[in-house]
Amino acid sequence: MALPGREPVIAQVASISVECADCGRNRWWRPDQLKRFGVTGNTPLAALSRRIVCSACRAEGLPGTAVSIQAAFIDERQRVRSEALMLSDREVPLEWSRRA
Repeated sequence: MALPGREPVIAQVASISVECADCGRNRWWRPDQLKRFGVTGNTPLAALSRRIVCSACRAEGLPGTAVSIQAAFIDERQRVRSEALMLSDREVPLEWSRRA
């Protein structure tokens, strides 16, 4: 589990979902299957999208770099923390409920 203020790393995930925005291809990979992309256990999750490319798009001559990454964490608390960090970086409009 990451220390407070540190980014989650590959060693903390059980599997990674990689989806290509161009062709729609979706694959689940274990962290040990990402070694061919130069990924180690200390690689931050945020760095994955720059390293992983879609092989189907590359075969067709497209860049294949428009991929989105989702991680399935080993520790449920780490997943919740990562989602909270991701949401804190976005502007989310709040809706106030009215009492009758």
